[in-house]
Amino acid sequence: MSDDLVTGWLEMMRACNRLTQSIERELAREHRLCVSAYELMSALVPATGWTRLVELTERVSRSQPQVSRLVAQMEAAGVLQRTASPDDGRGTQVRLTEAGRDLYAAATATIGRILRDAAFPAVRFPPPTTALRAGGDAARAGG
Repeated sequence: MSDDLVTGWLEMMRACNRLTQSIERELAREHRLCVSAYELMSALVPATGWTRLVELTERVSRSQPQVSRLVAQMEAAGVLQRTASPDDGRGTQVRLTEAGRDLYAAATATIGRILRDAAFPAVRFPPPTTALRAGGDAARAGG
């Protein structure tokens, strides 16, 4: 069973990597956007106001230095605004601009098209959620 789990995980990882590379290429070509910036935007879209940078970092799969660097680049591109937090002078808060929301919508359509058209091999065994759940259970159990 363990070999099947590892094989399933490897297949899933390879398929996800190929798909992510395809999405990365198309986002760059069509929107001058990287997957990391898209992920930040996806975390900001539901917010109606400002989001603290610390909270944003907790919502995404990037480190604090990566998020800070992306925020600076995205601010320079006009897709988000950044300001000091009124509650904490050391903190920073951000929000998407209207241009950022428009870019996010266009990029989401591009990703949707890629996902619909994707022709990568499906993971045969086990289903991804089963493999991930088993991996998490094993990690918690220490083995």
